[in-house]
Amino acid sequence: MGSKKILVVDDEKTIYLYLEKKFTKLGYVVLTASDGEEALAQAFTHLPHIILLDVKLPKLSGLDVCRKLKSDERTKNIIVLILSAKAQAGEIKEGLQAGADRYLTKPMGFPEILQEIRTYTEI
Repeated sequence: MGSKKILVVDDEKTIYLYLEKKFTKLGYVVLTASDGEEALAQAFTHLPHIILLDVKLPKLSGLDVCRKLKSDERTKNIIVLILSAKAQAGEIKEGLQAGADRYLTKPMGFPEILQEIRTYTEI
């Protein structure tokens, strides 16, 4: 099995660098983006297996990114896990309606994030 590609999208550099380091150590190929437009460019160029997506992003919100990915034939089957500090029921519902496969709330430790990733990458 080839290495699974993960796209980590977060506007907080410390978060995406931390996740990039942790996932790379485990053998994943990690791509990063710090805004919505960059996230779409990375997704369309590299077609990752899974995307960890923040909601609050510059240029284009995570929800808009998710909607665009899920409505495009090339990227509609990519697993999108929203990872956001926005944890109200309405916000979670909005994320799932945008097409996210799961909505995870920050703060969340790496072991929990990894467990979610493995749920989808080991199928």
